[in-house]
This record gives sequence, C-alpha cells and structure tokens, in this order.
Amino acid sequence: MAVEKQPQANRLSRQPNAPPVYRPQLNILQRKAALTRQPPIGPKNRVPVPPPVYRPQPAPKVLQTRGANNQPGALSGINSRAVTSPVRPVGQQASIQPSMPKVVQAIKFYPNLHPGAAVPVDRNNVYRLNSFADQYRLHRLNSHGAYIPNLKYNFVRTREGEILMHNRYRHPSLAEGQQVLYAGEIYFDNGKLEWWSNASGHYQPDEEDARQANLPMDRFFTYQQIIKGDHPQKRDSSG
Repeated sequence: MAVEKQPQANRLSRQPNAPPVYRPQLNILQRKAALTRQPPIGPKNRVPVPPPVYRPQPAPKVLQTRGANNQPGALSGINSRAVTSPVRPVGQQASIQPSMPKVVQAIKFYPNLHPGAAVPVDRNNVYRLNSFADQYRLHRLNSHGAYIPNLKYNFVRTREGEILMHNRYRHPSLAEGQQVLYAGEIYFDNGKLEWWSNASGHYQPDEEDARQANLPMDRFFTYQQIIKGDHPQKRDSSG
C-alpha cells in the first residue's frame, strides 16, 4: 500500500513552471537602430567619380603625309620650310642694331627767339603752299582761289605741318609767335621752286634739320651760301 501512494505524492509535489517574464531591451534596440541608420546622401557624402581614362588619339593624317624623301611624318611646302629655316647668327643681329637710330629721327621744334616780333597781321593775306607734279600753288587761308607763286617769300612750317608764306610778313607773324618745324626763305619762278634756305633770324633753324621743312633737298641752300651767292641768281629779280 505504501508503495502505491508514493507516486501520487510525487505528482502533487510537482509545480508547473511559469513562463519566463518578457523584458524588452529598449536601449539595445535603439542603439542598434542608431548604428544601422545611414546618413543622408549630400554633396559631402557623395563618392567622387574618377575622371575618364585618357586614351591617346592617333596622329592626324596631315602629319603622316610622306615628303620628298618618302618618309612618314615629313612636312612639305611652307611648314617644312618654316621648320627647317636656319637661325640667324648672333653676329648678324648685332650688325643691324646700329642702323636703328637712322630710321627713328627725333622731331625738333624751333621757338621764336624774339617774342616782340610776333606782330598780329591779317590772316586773310597769309598763303598756304600746295604742290602737285613739281608745280606749286598758293591758297589764301580763308578762300579757295589759287595763285601761282613768282616771288621770294618768307615761309614757316608749323607744328601741324602746314607751310605758310608771305612776301612781306616776318616769320613770327606767320607763325603767330608759336614754335615751328622750320623757317626760311623760298623763291619761285612761275610756279616752279628754284631754291630755298634756312634764312630766318627769328628762328635760326639748323641745316641738319632741313628735311623737317618737307621741301626738295636738292634745292636747299644754307644762309651762308645765299650770302656768298652760291644759289641760282640769274632768275632772282626780286632783289
């Protein structure tokens, strides 16, 4: 009898096991979510794209044309001459440099040495000299009429390049007391220029600057030559 009751006691003493209590792990889930969250894609997070791979292009066909020696790559015509043109030696360049000052000439302006001589005159009586085909004509400043010169005149070449003349007005009056490029005397015979000089006591231009007068140099005579009578006198009847 005692043997049969022992199993019942074992059955009654056994207690059912309660299920484990569920405890949510909030901190762990939040931490994992923060770690797995990806930052938004922006300009700073963009992956740089590598540049395209450089692939050399074949040489143009123009450079691969065959020249006179039947060799590829040889240039012909103007390009070959430009490539094979010899270099000028340094000694030749040095020989050219001294000739540069002869090309560039400084312009000299002559002032009026006697300011009191610049007497105002009637500008309507002042002539402007023009020439064509070795023939010269005079034009008044404020008129369109042309006159054939046939006397000895005083002339000045102004800073603007005009040649002003008169047979009685002095040089400072012609130039209105301003600086001039040149001044002197000039003589015509029926419209043809016979001679001209640098005879001007008010400006006294140098004979080295005679080209600034823009007159034929083969008809130029210095003031000393005029005094000596070396200029053509057989047609000079003005005295």
